[in-house]
Amino acid sequence: MPAIDDPSFPTEYKRLSEEGTKRVGHAPGTIGALVAAYKANPEFKALELSTRTNQMRYLDMIDAEIGDRGVKGIRPTHIYIMRDRMANTPGKANAWLSMMRALLAYATRLDMRGDNPAAGIKRLELGEHEPWPADLLRVALEEATPMTRLAIVTGLCSGQRVSDCIRMQYGWVSGGIMEFAQKKTGKDVAVPMHPFWLDELKKLPRRATTLLYERSGAPFNTTGAIQARLRDLMTTLAVREVHADLVAREVVDEDARFSFHGLRKNACCYLLELGLSDTEVGSILGMSSEMVRHYGKRARALMIARGAAERVTGGSIVPLTPSTGAKRALPH
Repeated sequence: MPAIDDPSFPTEYKRLSEEGTKRVGHAPGTIGALVAAYKANPEFKALELSTRTNQMRYLDMIDAEIGDRGVKGIRPTHIYIMRDRMANTPGKANAWLSMMRALLAYATRLDMRGDNPAAGIKRLELGEHEPWPADLLRVALEEATPMTRLAIVTGLCSGQRVSDCIRMQYGWVSGGIMEFAQKKTGKDVAVPMHPFWLDELKKLPRRATTLLYERSGAPFNTTGAIQARLRDLMTTLAVREVHADLVAREVVDEDARFSFHGLRKNACCYLLELGLSDTEVGSILGMSSEMVRHYGKRARALMIARGAAERVTGGSIVPLTPSTGAKRALPH
């Protein structure tokens, strides 16, 4: 500060006073302060980098949207309103809801409020998982990074959930068969490894015991990183263009979204088209015969169409015998 009798003293005093009144960070008791506390929590810092990065995305979103709101003022109706604003992207809405639920649960630990208003709010329905159309699959494989491409091929050729694909180890392969117990169901499965899958594996160095691994070389500990990679892939220009073309040709609906689980349906349809029975397909994929029939509806329609094609195209639309033609002339 200049001397009190210095002509610049009033101006400098005003400037410093105004800077002192500016808020640093969020005020105590706000959502923004809660987000900052959550990020500083040792448990959050101990998470795998991919999980932490994915959570940061939604923590920053929450902070930007409602960071100035008081934690105690949040009600279930506010959660519903914010969730439903993302109804067109239910996957994103559900990820946001999960993060909001965890954040408000942390608020109860800090005694910032006594309950969790997001605890009883249900996730949005994602709808039926769509198999990836051939054109979309081709472009996605072309645009994907090497590890994302291998993840897609692994899902496509194994027909397994992403939670099992990130667990698959080289040590589980015997005689070209991938054998393991599914994480979700506990079912034992034996998946014949397609040459396409084996060729893709050879393109990347074996840096981990698992087929798929992080950029650091560590195995994926959660499914979040793979899901995030696919979301980013779907936003690339080439993929968006082929999606628009599929919509224009009425192959898919405009709001159709394609997830990793859709590759499981691709695998089911492929095996059925090869002529395998429901039981055989179910054994490979680790699903019931009823689910195989449900997933394979499109494959069955294609098989029926192919089987009937020869009979349909081999007949005559208006059969005319010589006698019929002589008696009744066709109109000009």
